[in-house]
Amino acid sequence: MKKLTVLLLALAMLCTCFALAACGDDGDTSSAASSAASTESSAASTSSTASSASSAASSAASSAVSSAASSAASSDASSATSSDASSATSSESTANKTGTLWLTHYASVGNEGSGTVFTENYSGGEWWLHIAFKPVDGEDGVYEIVKTSDGIAAGGATALEVPEGGFVYAVNTGNNYSASDPNGINYASENVVAMVREAQTWKVGEKFTFTGIDLENLTEIPTSTEGTNWYDPSYVCTATYTKVG
Repeated sequence: MKKLTVLLLALAMLCTCFALAACGDDGDTSSAASSAASTESSAASTSSTASSASSAASSAASSAVSSAASSAASSDASSATSSDASSATSSESTANKTGTLWLTHYASVGNEGSGTVFTENYSGGEWWLHIAFKPVDGEDGVYEIVKTSDGIAAGGATALEVPEGGFVYAVNTGNNYSASDPNGINYASENVVAMVREAQTWKVGEKFTFTGIDLENLTEIPTSTEGTNWYDPSYVCTATYTKVG
């Protein structure tokens, strides 16, 4: 009887041990599974964070590129607009330039420091600036430069053929004889020197209108200081030019 009791107790203890071992295995498996799930969740979180960071970086780079391109385009457009406006203003200013046309004589290249107009062919004027103007068809009172001949600096200029219906304007700076002779005349007045400098910038193809030129009779000298010599600093010429194209 006692042996049977002992055997039963031993069997019971053995069963208990098996049960405990089984529970331990389940706990380890659960813990491992929980740990694996936690690791997977952490990896997913890290991946999500990296993805968000990458997306943010990409968005920032795209925004920066877009902003730079927009800024460059805006700058180029502004520069182009400014350049166009400046060019248009400059062109308009040049086209509408008005000044005094130094006109002191008609049909003569024998007076130093003078400006003269020819409506018929002439000769001489090696040290003069000659500019030939022709009337522009369909534009009343407008004349276009067709040819120039400049002998101001070194002589050698040639007389120009007078265009039909037009004229040749010639101007000469003259000499300052007062530099070597107290009683000498200074033909190189500020008026004529300014005219020569301006006229030397005129180009073939440019168009002008004029006032004060007597192309019909070649007698009316445009001045408000009659009786005063043209080389006198107080002499006033009232003829004008306007560049119109």
